[in-house]
Amino acid sequence: MSIVLVVDDDANVREAIQWALEDEGFDVETAADGLQAIQRGVARRPDLVLLDLTLPVLDGYRVASDLRAAHGTDLPILAMTADGQAEVKAVRAGAYAFVRKPFELGRLLEIIRQGLDA
Repeated sequence: MSIVLVVDDDANVREAIQWALEDEGFDVETAADGLQAIQRGVARRPDLVLLDLTLPVLDGYRVASDLRAAHGTDLPILAMTADGQAEVKAVRAGAYAFVRKPFELGRLLEIIRQGLDA
């Protein structure tokens, strides 16, 4: 069972994604801010990180950097942002792909599966 770390400061978004992933058989860890994300991601290596780039405490770029330092550059990161510069920001974070908020859950699941299969 693949472990997905879902990092978003919006509880409604985080919970909706968690429920959708659990319905698909994924093991889900969640974090509401950058510090929690690093703590949980280091304690239990995720197979994929779904990462909002705009977070309280520590931003998504720091989270991506610290998790890659802990687990290696092969850790797939899928960036999420409502920002119009989503693609540029995702590349800066080292993400394999990005989704722009709001997004359709079916499409999100498809992109997650692509990241896990890579």
